[in-house]
Amino acid sequence: MFAFILGCLYLISALIILFLIKEKFNIFGFIYNPNNRKFLVIFDTPFLLLSFAAIIEEAHWFVLVIFFMHALNTMTLLIKPDIFYNSKGEMQFMEEESLNNYLVIMTSVVGIGCLLVSYF
Repeated sequence: MFAFILGCLYLISALIILFLIKEKFNIFGFIYNPNNRKFLVIFDTPFLLLSFAAIIEEAHWFVLVIFFMHALNTMTLLIKPDIFYNSKGEMQFMEEESLNNYLVIMTSVVGIGCLLVSYF
């Protein structure tokens, strides 16, 4: 059940990101603004908690990967935010449109993957 909820949350996030792209919102400018660090941690917390609950309910490698990615991201933002914000330079090699597409595709794939894990 938790994997299903997590998958739905990811798909809703993908839809929200698509809406923000349509409205010409600078997503990566928002993400890499150090003033928004608390928001990012708060935004990441439901994903972290739901993935942990999904692991307890049904230990699947896909959900474990998701949990560790969110845990690493949250820990980095809390403990060593400089490492997170230094990765902005690596992101600037790609165009903003391709980064937005990557974000939507990855969020959708993870959401569908979670739904598949909950189904099987």
